[in-house]
Amino acid sequence: MYWFVIIIIMMLWIVGAAIGILIVIVLIYKYAKTSKYDTLGFSMYCRVCGDKINGLKCPNCAQKKNDLR
Repeated sequence: MYWFVIIIIMMLWIVGAAIGILIVIVLIYKYAKTSKYDTLGFSMYCRVCGDKINGLKCPNCAQKKNDLR
């Protein structure tokens, strides 16, 4: 009975290592396919008014917003 537990633990360790190796291979593949000039979805233009912004908030749209707190 004791040897059966050891075999199960070893099989789980091997399966975990295989899953980790597959994840690393997928991440390396995605890294290799990504352009070096590709951004992570960050736009330098406001979604509401379209003006160019230098930070996270648009100064024009932030003044127009009415916060009722």
